[in-house]
Amino acid sequence: MPQRIRSLHKSFRDAFRGVAFCVKNERNMRIHMVVGAYMLCFSPFFHLSAAEYAVLLLTIALVLFAETVNTAIEAVINLQAQWYDNLARIGKDVAAGAVLICAFLAAVVGFVLFFHPATLLFIIEYLFSHLFFGFLFLVSLPLSGVFIFFFPFNVRKH
Repeated sequence: MPQRIRSLHKSFRDAFRGVAFCVKNERNMRIHMVVGAYMLCFSPFFHLSAAEYAVLLLTIALVLFAETVNTAIEAVINLQAQWYDNLARIGKDVAAGAVLICAFLAAVVGFVLFFHPATLLFIIEYLFSHLFFGFLFLVSLPLSGVFIFFFPFNVRKH
């Protein structure tokens, strides 16, 4: 394989490894992923325009991006600060604050795009009248909780 292709392959491998690290180790990343997935699953009920879908996707990506950058900043600070350091705390707090700002913006975007009481009522009626989809939704809730709070599934070896 030529060097350029190997280098590109390595770049993608490293990037996916970084995202996997965030998913495995950061509960908040998993929360953001689950919320984003539910928003995408329910978005067809709201007949969003192409521009609204673009805003939704960019908003989800922004929150996930902020969470990955926050994780990277925390890792670098942990590498450098072997004991308590006020500047390290400030760095971590500011990075977490950036995620909070993005998550707040995402909530506002979600409210603007999805707060339509008639559509929300229709979704509830739809889930009750289409039992298969209602069942899938009800099953997805505890599975999402397990993914958020208990992933990764560390099995102790005796």
